[in-house]
Amino acid sequence: MKLLWPYIRQMRAHLGWVLLGALLALVTLLASIGLLTLSGWFITATALAGAASFNFYTPGAGVRGFAILRTAGRYGERLASHEATFRLIARLRVWVYQRIEPLQPAQLQKTGSAQLLNRLVADIAALDNLYLRVLSPTLVALVVALLVAAFLALYAPIVALICFAGLSLAGILIPSVGYLFGRRPGRDQAQAQAELRTRLVTLVQGMADLRIYGGMNLARDSVAEAETGLLDTQRRMGLISAAINAVMTAVAGLTMILALLFAAGLLAAGVLQPAQLAMLLFCVLAAFEAVMPLPLAYQYLGKTCEAAQRLDQVVNRQAPSVFPASGIEPPQPGRLSFSNVSFSYTTARTALDGVDLSIEPGEKVVVLGHSGSGKSSLISLLSRFWDPQCGEISLGGAPIHSYTEATLRAQMSVMSQPVQLFAGTVRDNLQLADAGLEDGELESLLGELDLLDGLSGQGLDYQVGEGGARLSGGQRKRLALARALLRPAPLLLLDEPTEGLDPQTEAKVVERLLDRAKNRTLLLITHHAIALERFDRVLVMDSGRVIEEGAPDRLLADPDSRLVALTRWDQSTGLA
Repeated sequence: MKLLWPYIRQMRAHLGWVLLGALLALVTLLASIGLLTLSGWFITATALAGAASFNFYTPGAGVRGFAILRTAGRYGERLASHEATFRLIARLRVWVYQRIEPLQPAQLQKTGSAQLLNRLVADIAALDNLYLRVLSPTLVALVVALLVAAFLALYAPIVALICFAGLSLAGILIPSVGYLFGRRPGRDQAQAQAELRTRLVTLVQGMADLRIYGGMNLARDSVAEAETGLLDTQRRMGLISAAINAVMTAVAGLTMILALLFAAGLLAAGVLQPAQLAMLLFCVLAAFEAVMPLPLAYQYLGKTCEAAQRLDQVVNRQAPSVFPASGIEPPQPGRLSFSNVSFSYTTARTALDGVDLSIEPGEKVVVLGHSGSGKSSLISLLSRFWDPQCGEISLGGAPIHSYTEATLRAQMSVMSQPVQLFAGTVRDNLQLADAGLEDGELESLLGELDLLDGLSGQGLDYQVGEGGARLSGGQRKRLALARALLRPAPLLLLDEPTEGLDPQTEAKVVERLLDRAKNRTLLLITHHAIALERFDRVLVMDSGRVIEEGAPDRLLADPDSRLVALTRWDQSTGLA
């Protein structure tokens, strides 16, 4: 229960719906028991009365009243309990996302996108068993058992004791056995479901490459294997359910037999009337409706606990980068510096090794280096996706950790590598930068980047597809660049903004970029030389260190400069 307690606490936000659903469930069960109990007495009393004078109307009205109340209560209970469950699941998804969102990318990458999707969808959905089938029905069954026992005790205490014992056996012992037998298969079922979902997502995401390399059959076999594993757990759970239902039926029947034997003795002794005997037996029979759902619910409680445990693996992680609740405003917007900064993603390899650099407001700087030289790590640390192991990073003239997250994000506009576009229109993706931008301004920038003509005449209404699938690689780059340029921030951080563009388009894009960033600080990361003469300074990185920096013309004039070697390599490979 300790594992489930954080999720139970979320019910407080929708306590009204929860209590209403439980109350209506109680009313429905009592109406059902009352209907069968009164019917038993009415039918027996009518048969015994025969043609004698007998008031048929009052008990007949009671039967009709219980029937109407049972039907209305059942409808209301389904409506209220499902409303409470759906509201709870919606709240849980938001709560889980709020716990996941501050985590660093490395923490989420260990889990994987498919597993995160499974936790947000299937694992949270599995928690509906907690309220809908465990908590509320257990509470209602307890109240019903006490009320029924109290009613039976008015006529035959021994029958009340037998009924309460049978209800306890069916409502406590058998669900406990069901939980013990179903705990392992239930957990296996949750894991098998997650594995199947992961393999399906992987197949869909990699379908193009799988078809090209002839791996579809292998991928389908993998999915079929996972599906077989899930079906096996479902079969095991089905066998347990069948056995438990059989035991429940046997317990209910045995309770009825014992109640009949003792009640018959009371009838023979003149303590009970014949009609009362039928009434009590029908009441005992109807009372088992309250406990019948419990064994199945507790059988699947193991699956619910497994889902909660899987959620705990992500929601209870602590984000290493903690932002202050309140912070300062940047005294020098656009300025940034690294002072002896070292950082590694793993202990096996150093990404940055004692980096020192300083960029003044409005300065245009290119960071060059081969893949793996540590260039992109600069952006990751500036964004506080990770924190350095040593050294200090300053932004806007103050330590980066002195800003709230909102203030930090407002100081920079980032184009990451690879770019991330969202399913929707071009307009939707651009307005992420600023929701108040007018269409004219958006179209003007797209025209400058030679992107507007390639949108099939639909302009801003063009659907980019999931992840920008309906755009070419170069179009995705330019659209992401446009979005970065539209964000009103003093610092532009661009990671490979011209990758995949032909030389003519690249030159034009860089020219427009520099024009648009005239009054802003620009840090452009790339692995090949592009329009260096337009930049104030070049930093060359290798093995996590800044090995060379200076004005482009000065470095290019030095035959021993690493920049000259990089430029020659670009020319030999056709990149420049």
